[in-house]
Formats: sequence, structure tokens, C-alpha cells
Amino acid sequence: MRFDLHIHSRYSDGRASVEEILRVARRKGLDGIAVTDHNTLDGSRAALQISRSSYRELIVVRGVELDTSEGHLIVLGVDEMPEPGITPEETIEEAHDLGGIAVLPHPYHLFRHSIGRIPPVDAVEVCNSKYILGLSNLRAKLEARRQCIPMVAGSDAHLAETVGLGITILNAASEDDVLEEIRKSRTEIDCCRTPFGIVAKRLARKIYRRVRH
Repeated sequence: MRFDLHIHSRYSDGRASVEEILRVARRKGLDGIAVTDHNTLDGSRAALQISRSSYRELIVVRGVELDTSEGHLIVLGVDEMPEPGITPEETIEEAHDLGGIAVLPHPYHLFRHSIGRIPPVDAVEVCNSKYILGLSNLRAKLEARRQCIPMVAGSDAHLAETVGLGITILNAASEDDVLEEIRKSRTEIDCCRTPFGIVAKRLARKIYRRVRH
């Protein structure tokens, strides 16, 4: 089964509504998604609610991409959110206390609020679809493999059209199954690059904002 576990909606800095994300996910043949907006579970909750009435064939994994003291960290499978701004290790501990797992997104990507190291997470995103050369993804994969940490992929979609470009393949019939398959490292990766024009435009905007401020 095919899952995109890293998607942003209008509840944070994405441009797509949750309804659009679910519709595109179904059209592209995905079996499940995680809406992982920045520092809020609202998009994830909306996805869960809408899916129950209109997209029952899709498994929605609750998720959030949190700011830690060092960079971003994704937490999956929680009703409540760990406190933003604490250390990665503290975030991971809180995620576990809440019954979820912690996934390290784009650990070595420049200009992406990356942590730049691998703390004791449950999984590492070894293919983020928003890449140009893929060197950061390769480094993440090599480090995860060296440390025997489970691997996942994600589109990091901020547009509906890019949903499904980063896929984690696993066997699951529920959110709990997804978390367990990741913990046990029973995953495969299917990842395509986001079109260069989209990546370049977002990168240019980020650089401009940093220079401006």
C-alpha cells in the first residue's frame, strides 16, 4: 500500500485545501496520507473528519511537523502535539508518551530548517521529493542504513499537484498498522523529484525572505 506521509495544507504554509489533498491522493491511487502542517494538528484533524464521510478508502495518519530547538521533526499518530521549541530528544520522548512516533524529515537539506544530524528517531525521511541533485537524500539514506533506523519517504507537498511524489510502501489497514510497520522497518521507498521549477521558486522565495529579514 502506498502512503504519502509528509503533506502541507492551508492550515500552515501549503496552498491546497485538505479536501483537494484527499481528492488528489485518491485520484493518484494512494492508500493513505498524513497531513503534517507546521505546529498544528488542525489540518490532520480536518483530513480525518473529511475522510470519514467522503474518502473512507483512504487511511489518514494524524501528523504534525514541529519546530524543535534545532529544526523540524514530524510526529505521527498523536491526538495531542508535543510542545514546539523543545529539543529534538524531548520532542521524541513526548511523541512516544503520546503514543506516536517521531520521523526526521529532510535531515540534511539546505534552507529547510533541517536538524543536520540524526537524533534517536523512529524513522528517517530518506527521500524528500523536493530535491535538485538528491545528495541530501543520499546522505540521509546512508546514515539511516548505517544506524539501522527505519526509512520513509514524503512528498513535502505544498501544492495539490505534488501530492504523491514521495511514497512509503507498507502493508497496513489502519493508522496503528502504519506506525507499527514503520517501527519494524517494513517499508519500501518510491520517490520522484518535484518538478525543478516548483523547487526553484520555493527556494528563491525562502532565500528572499531570509535576506529581507
